[in-house]
Amino acid sequence: MNSDRSIIFILLAVLVIAVIVAVVALLADIRKRKRLLEYKVKPGRSGGDFLFNAYNALVRIGFFKRYLFRIRKRIEILELSDNWTVSRKTVKFAMISLGIPAAMLLILLMLQIDLYYFIVCLITIVMVHNSILSVLIDRIENRLLHLLEKFIGDVRHHYHEHGMIDEAIYDAIEDSKYEMALHAAKMYEILTSTNVEDEIEAYNDIAPNKYFRAFLSNCYIVQKFGDKTVDGQSMFLTNMNFIKQEIQMEILKRSKLDYVFSSLSVIAIVPVFALKPLERWGIANMPELKEYFYGPYGFVVQIIMFLLVILSYELIIRLKRSYEYHETEAAFLTKLLDIPFIGKTIRKMIYIDNKQSMMIEDLMKRAGIHQPLGTFYLRRILYAVAGFLISTLIFVQVHSITKANILNPLEDDQIRIPRINAQAREELRMLDRDIILKYKNKNVTKEDIIAELRERKVIPDRELEALAADRIYKKLVRYRNQYYKWWEFLVSVLGGVIFYYIPYWLLIFRKKMVMMSMEEEVMQFHTIILMIMYVERISVEDILKWMEQFAFIFRDSIRKCLNNFESGDYDALEQLKIDEPYTPFVRIVENLQSACNKIPIIKAFDQLRTERAYYQEKRKLDNEILVNRKGMWGKMIAFVPFVATVLLYILLPFIQVAITKFIEYRNLMSSGF
Repeated sequence: MNSDRSIIFILLAVLVIAVIVAVVALLADIRKRKRLLEYKVKPGRSGGDFLFNAYNALVRIGFFKRYLFRIRKRIEILELSDNWTVSRKTVKFAMISLGIPAAMLLILLMLQIDLYYFIVCLITIVMVHNSILSVLIDRIENRLLHLLEKFIGDVRHHYHEHGMIDEAIYDAIEDSKYEMALHAAKMYEILTSTNVEDEIEAYNDIAPNKYFRAFLSNCYIVQKFGDKTVDGQSMFLTNMNFIKQEIQMEILKRSKLDYVFSSLSVIAIVPVFALKPLERWGIANMPELKEYFYGPYGFVVQIIMFLLVILSYELIIRLKRSYEYHETEAAFLTKLLDIPFIGKTIRKMIYIDNKQSMMIEDLMKRAGIHQPLGTFYLRRILYAVAGFLISTLIFVQVHSITKANILNPLEDDQIRIPRINAQAREELRMLDRDIILKYKNKNVTKEDIIAELRERKVIPDRELEALAADRIYKKLVRYRNQYYKWWEFLVSVLGGVIFYYIPYWLLIFRKKMVMMSMEEEVMQFHTIILMIMYVERISVEDILKWMEQFAFIFRDSIRKCLNNFESGDYDALEQLKIDEPYTPFVRIVENLQSACNKIPIIKAFDQLRTERAYYQEKRKLDNEILVNRKGMWGKMIAFVPFVATVLLYILLPFIQVAITKFIEYRNLMSSGF
């Protein structure tokens, strides 16, 4: 009896010790995991860190505050770092993007260059600043894609070991780089939370790109409904392969675009630096070109070249840009709309032509611009005002240049008096200048000019005096004719009208660039459907929600369809076909309609499964075609300033001078010398 009781006590003691050991082991494991996550997501920090202190100091300055917040917003979308890390990286990017242009500007101010090259260099510095910031942000984005690709491979490896998704993600954190570990830790936290769906929805709003959203959603679906074997393969692992292939194709496409567009921006900017050397070369070979290059013609051509270079550079950047991320804020325009008079005027413009307003609103939606319609109309008005003012200033400056050239002739043979030395020629030029300035606001005749010359007693010969009076009178008439005329006002208005349509043309251009990716987005929908079609309890509405997460071009239409889904799934899908009549997308919607009619989703999309290899190859070909098409457009745009330089600065002046000389020689020959 005592021995039995002793055995029971021993067993109870062993059980208690086992429970205590298990609890201690569990607590140790929890602490270990916590330390690991903290180690992976929290870098060491120092209270006296220069970058962090610099950020805190700069955000107190108005201009730097707005600039830093704009950079910080982009970084926060890509990284889940704490405030210390994001602040350091923000000020680091700001110092690089502002420091290099500032150094260039300092060197520019130290050089002795004319106003033309100063303006050219300022434009170049602004473009360099924008390029640096884009490169820094794109580098983070590309690095995240590479890290996600590796992370998915690590998750696959650990999933093979124990078949648990959350544990596979946790084990993969240890092998991840810092940036990826931040997102991986967040995903692990979401998948182990009590309210997973709400957490996923919140994460989707801050996810860097669609691939992170797809990975997390796929993990959740398999964790919720269980893995399934399809054609002898794990559905989860197959889906991981699909996501990984999508990432690889995106990385290849970005690499090709970087290669194709690597030098196009430089090609677009170079022509403005070549104008002055071309001037010197042309004048050295044909002195008569000085009248063109230093006169109104040269000024107008330089303005045209500046506008062409800026427009070409902007279009090239828009061609290369990924439109998945886009600025949706128009803070300055929104503040202007809050002014009662401006807001009321814009609303009247919208209501006057409601049909056109609806068309523009639809165009903005298809171009991926989610801004109030009023901001677009206000931008058009501002462009129109700028166009009118620029045109007016050009005419005013042309008249000013012409007046200066009349007072200070560009060519030595402007005073065509034979057998006269340089000193006498300069004295006659000063005489012309004095008389023109004296009588510029008076009504005079040629006889008044002759009387003035006789009073000055500078030309003793009567014949030469008459020739000088005739020359001065013609100059005076030309000088007094240099004023802002009514037809120039009409041309300025026309310039304002042209500028008024620039935002609309840019909107159409953006839409065309977005539509180039339409086929690619449909191919992504195929991949999404292949990933989730085997889940037994998946519904048509769930498929649409997944498509919305990946969509950019079709996002608003799919969202509208989901909102109307409760009032009738078939009718909502029918409206989606009307809203988006693109044929490959319509086929997907028709398959979804078939699934609504109680046909299993697997059968409705059976063609996707059987033709997976074909769609994969077609996707690669479409990406290649897209890159080549963008490259072709980019090259055409980049060489527009170069062609304009050759045409306006070389061919036209040379041809005009050649024709003028030919006419002069012909007149001399016909008059018998």
